[in-house]
Parts: sequence; C-alpha cells; structure tokens
Amino acid sequence: MQRQPPTMRRWIVFAAALAGCIGGPDELERETGAVAEGECRWPVEVVVWDSKDWMRLGRQFAADPSPCADYYLSIPGVVGDKTRLRQGAAEDIRALGPELHAMAEFHWTTWSRWVESTGNTWYEAGREFRRRMVEAGYDTAAGDTWAINELPSSMRKNTAGARTHARNAVRGLYEGDGEPLKGAVFIVGMGQGTTNFSVYKPQLEQWLCDADFWVDMNRYVRWWGQEVYADPERSCFDAQVGTRSPAINEFIQHVPRLAAAGPSCANTAQSYLDRAYVPLLGAAWQQATGFGDTRITLDQMKAHVSTQIYAARAWANGHAYPDGRIGFAWAPGDDGPSEPEDLDELAARMASAVSHAYGDGDTTAAHACSPSGAYTFCGCRIPGAARNTGWSTFSRW
Repeated sequence: MQRQPPTMRRWIVFAAALAGCIGGPDELERETGAVAEGECRWPVEVVVWDSKDWMRLGRQFAADPSPCADYYLSIPGVVGDKTRLRQGAAEDIRALGPELHAMAEFHWTTWSRWVESTGNTWYEAGREFRRRMVEAGYDTAAGDTWAINELPSSMRKNTAGARTHARNAVRGLYEGDGEPLKGAVFIVGMGQGTTNFSVYKPQLEQWLCDADFWVDMNRYVRWWGQEVYADPERSCFDAQVGTRSPAINEFIQHVPRLAAAGPSCANTAQSYLDRAYVPLLGAAWQQATGFGDTRITLDQMKAHVSTQIYAARAWANGHAYPDGRIGFAWAPGDDGPSEPEDLDELAARMASAVSHAYGDGDTTAAHACSPSGAYTFCGCRIPGAARNTGWSTFSRW
C-alpha cells in the first residue's frame, strides 16, 4: 500500500498533561475524529538496537509491516574489534523490503580506545567511521545511517569533557566526507526499580540546561534514544492496562517530561527532545540484569512488550514526544531457555503490535494489544510486581 501524508492530529489536552503530569488511569482513547482507510495518522520510525539476531526481527517486521512505518535496525561491529563493520549486513537488511534500513553501530567504548591509541580526535573518529560504512556496503541514499551505542553515564556529570567528546563525535559522523547524515544516539539509562534519585535527577537537570550540547545534538542527531527498559517487576502489577500504562510512561518518558517541566535554561533541550526523543523499550527476553529481570514465560514477555507499545502509543496521542517514534532493545536469550520458534513468536508479536497500533486508518493504542483492538495481549501479570511511584517526581524540578 502506498503511504499517504499524515492527517492533522486532533488532541484533547487534559489539565494534568498541561501541568506536566501523567494522565489519569484511563489512557485508553484520547483522540477525536476518524482517519480514513489508507491514511496515516502520522508516519512512524521504529528504531532498534540489536545485540544479535537482527535478521530474525527484521524478517518479522517485513512480514507484517505498517504502511506508515520505516524500520531501522542497528548492526553491531565485529566481535573482538567493534571498530570493524560487518560486510554485507546492511545489504541483507535492505533486501527485506524498502521500509527496512540498517544502522551501523558506532560502539562508544571501543572507539574511545581507538581515539586513545591512535591520537586522533573524536571528530576524526566519526569521519573514519563514515568511511568504513561505505566500505561495508551501507547505502545512505536507501536510508541506512549510523547509531552510537552507548553514550556513558559520564555525560550526565560531564566527566573529563565527556559532552565535548560526544559533540565532536556526532559532528564527524554527520559530516563524513561531505555528505551530511543524521543518525541515532543511544544513551545509557537507569533501571525502573531505582528509588534514590538524589544524584541522578540533579545531574539530569544540569545536563538539560547545557544548551550548547543540545544545539549540537539538534544539528547532527536525528534520534535521541533513551534506554528505558520497563521491568516486568515494576510494570506487570495486577491492574488493568489503563492503570499500568501511566506507570510505564512515568518511567519511559521521564527525560522529556523533566525537560518540559524545567525552567527556561532547559528550553533548548525540550525543543530538541520533542522532535527527536525515542524511548528504547525492553524487548530483551531471558535477561537477568541490564534490561530488568525478563526471565519470564513467553506469554508473559509477549504481554510485557505489547503493553509497553500500548503505553508509548497512548502517550503520543496527547504529547509532542514521541510523536511517531518508538524504539526497542532486542537482545534475547542469554539467561534462560528460548527456542528459535519462541523468538520468532515474540518478534511476530512485536511486529503486529507496531503494525496495528501505528497503522493506516483509524488505529488506536488498543491495537497494540491485538489486531482487533481487544486487550488480548496486554494482560501482563507477574506475582509480586509493584509500581514504583518515584518516577512521578520527574514532572517537576
């Protein structure tokens, strides 16, 4: 189906949203007005960080695509030396369909060693990476681009000029050998179970007021991907999806929420994040740490992923961010059993949730839970799971 331009969105702005708060327990359907079949409420960009097995997820996206979506999958460098890019991997992604694109992973830690060992600058590292992208077969005209994985927590503290290094790196990645190209940045995050914000929140506030940094991100970076992996132990508590969704959004939207609530010094960051923020949702199954504890059953994981997509889609109905942007971390199988057919089933559920929640016609957040809009796949329940209310404080400074 040929993609159509998005129609004008119709928002209902609640008083709580104006105050920077999460909406009430019923985040179900806030849109008004119908959208004709074959029209997109808005185009959506799906940005995925992959540790491995990217072709499995790519095949499922290609099998059940939204006519309104483009999909961008990151490809890690060669194991043992991640400054080396995988030859032919981008072509394999593009072969899945015109809506599939590859992102070459600029591994921050590995390239920091390259900078140190060669004596080159971070700007030169970015330009060198663009040269290697060409050699490895990335096609920027077809939509391929770059992605930094992952900016460290030193960015929040600006340790040893970390932000200057990042600004120089993204400038080099953008400029390359003369062909401007914006890419993605993935920034390390905090776990949803965090309860002590006495260090993290003030550092984040200070960073949001660093206008020079955000000006450069706006110039050179298309997507600002925040690692916000909802933890089943904090998201799959016993309640209806309309209650669990705000709890998820308190966490996955906490950075732009804080920027929106900030003083005038945060205006530059707020403006940029409105256009570029992408919440990287948790689709890393059978992991003990780093993504929350996702050592849960396949059915529970399908429901967990579906509910995160529901929450992001519901939030986008009434907020500028993330308007037509959603992301995932796909890193399955390290800490538990996961058969190939189970991974196929999980990837297919993700693809279906995105396709129907961000599809053409009069789609709604509920379509993340099933193609019909019934809440079939959003019944995530984990014994002992409990909401962490601490993230609600990010609606104020």
